Amino acid sequence: MKEKLKKIPPKYIVAGVILIVMLLLLIKHRSIFYNSRQDNYNDMSGEEENIAAENAVISQYFTVSGNMQNIALLMTNDSGEDVTIQAMLRDAETDEVLSAVKCNVPKSTGTEEVVSMELTLDGVEGTRSVYLTLEEETRASEVYYCALAGDYEQTLLVNEEATAARLRMSVVYGGGLNKTFFILFALGMAVVIGIFVMPVKWAKPENMVLILVSVMGISMAVINPAFQECDGPSHFYRSMDVSYGNILGSFANLTHEDGVIYVPENVQEIAYRKLTPNGSEGTGYLEYLQTHKFSKNKIKMTYYDSVTSVVYWPQGLGIFLGRTFNLSIYSVILMGRIFNLLAYMGLAYAAVRFMPFYKNLMAMFAVMPLSIYQASSLSQDAVLNGAGFLFVALCCYYAFDEKVKLNWKKTLVLGLLLLTMFLSKYVYACLGLLVFMIPKDKFNSRKDYWKSFIIALLPFVILGGYVMFRVSSGISGLQAGAGGGADTMTQMQYLKAYPIATVKVIISTLIVNLNDYLQQLNMLGSMNYPLTLLAVIGPCFLLGVGLLDGQEVRGRIKIRHRIIMLLAFIITFAAIMMGLYIGDGIANPVGSSVINGIQGRYFILMLILPFLALGSDRVKQDIRYFTVKCSGIMGIMLLYAVFMLVNTCY
Repeated sequence: MKEKLKKIPPKYIVAGVILIVMLLLLIKHRSIFYNSRQDNYNDMSGEEENIAAENAVISQYFTVSGNMQNIALLMTNDSGEDVTIQAMLRDAETDEVLSAVKCNVPKSTGTEEVVSMELTLDGVEGTRSVYLTLEEETRASEVYYCALAGDYEQTLLVNEEATAARLRMSVVYGGGLNKTFFILFALGMAVVIGIFVMPVKWAKPENMVLILVSVMGISMAVINPAFQECDGPSHFYRSMDVSYGNILGSFANLTHEDGVIYVPENVQEIAYRKLTPNGSEGTGYLEYLQTHKFSKNKIKMTYYDSVTSVVYWPQGLGIFLGRTFNLSIYSVILMGRIFNLLAYMGLAYAAVRFMPFYKNLMAMFAVMPLSIYQASSLSQDAVLNGAGFLFVALCCYYAFDEKVKLNWKKTLVLGLLLLTMFLSKYVYACLGLLVFMIPKDKFNSRKDYWKSFIIALLPFVILGGYVMFRVSSGISGLQAGAGGGADTMTQMQYLKAYPIATVKVIISTLIVNLNDYLQQLNMLGSMNYPLTLLAVIGPCFLLGVGLLDGQEVRGRIKIRHRIIMLLAFIITFAAIMMGLYIGDGIANPVGSSVINGIQGRYFILMLILPFLALGSDRVKQDIRYFTVKCSGIMGIMLLYAVFMLVNTCY
């Protein structure tokens, strides 16, 4: 028996152990994949109010209409310590205790937190009147129950005194197995196990990108409720306008005048909901989107935006097809997401395919949970990140692959990719510095060199200049102080008067917010679905891959190349920060000491540059099946992200 076991390849043993662990965890947390419905008492129909928990006994009366699974309650805890709440569910007629639980309320530093109370109630036929009592077990000040004050029945008692308010909570009922979500998760498990046992000849980084982006991306596209990504409604509006034929907005609107977009006639009737994390609101919202359709008639809606339509072509095509086949709102948005995912997958695959070294690191950045989450939404960041990855990869490929000879057609590709990034977010044009890594001897002659780069830059200069001319006045008007009268200093004028302020504000922002940026690389939704386990594991894993993946460099990256890469990273990083500092006057008043509004996702497409600039091929590793192991570990992280997406939204 031992001899037979010794003959089993280690990869099958590793895959078997991982499968067993995942199955045990799936069995333990199987309730995550069961549908739930809810009675939502957080509809924001009244005025928000906070009720102090200190020395208070709260009684909230309500009616249940089925077997209750839990109650999700909103609270804030600014006490500086975790607090325990005693919660009991009682029968409204007999005062019988039906269920009881002690709940931990974590420190929230001013933000609302969802406190999930596992108060179960079975055997309910029809309806049953109950009430929830809440009392602090850990006495602490600055702890509050979130409530709505309004014209409600007096169902909320505070120390036995009736109030015209009600707690902001959701009563969650159990349901059957969500087969779609379960099958998608099981497919993801099968893919991860398949990666670990994959034949070596198939285990190429670019193939891993195809596998993980397609399977995990489709799972996220299906599971993630509509409009939950950052700026979700805005991405939807822009994509919808493209679906009606406006493929060159906003610098050359083809179907309508400036300042408007085309949308379905009933677009204002659609409920755009930002789901409360862990509030079990996803099932009801999904059912709503699946049972409603867009109107076949279109109208013009006032909408001013400087972002061009180019980065919404894939989403617009998907939405166009969905509307053509008269699909539900959910299915139309899903079509847009899938086409966006396909565009990203093609760009990311090409980037890893052409990257001459650090292929595994490039692949890991392309398939990290946040990258795939953005790619599986309607966000412009799918095309932006994909184009950015490919631009960096082609610059390295053209500069360091000895077999490559260049002409104007190949440099034109670089120009178009840079233009795409510029049209998405102007500051990424700074990455164009990377083209200076490409030596002149890659071309047949000096004349051919200049000809190629002039042709490559023509679209960028003409279209980029035209776009900047059109939007410059709008950008100026967004500055803090821009509308405050003749005597009011704008942000740009402030920086001109105090040039050293630029350096100071960047440094102070990094000191204050750098940790937040790293944390945000593992947050989904609108930066409100944290992947807690990956907050430390994710960055450490990517750092490890970066340190071990430089063996193929073989001395090709010289000091000059490293300086260019580092400059491109630093200048683009600074441009992102100062672009928001100048252009977002709401978040950044004149002279602010810290730049607000920056998110970690803005840096994804350029994170590989510090590794290229500072990495060393002297770090040797002889890890067998390195690509397989990296991809398998990232696959497990993606499975966790899918699991947390279901858990957070449903």
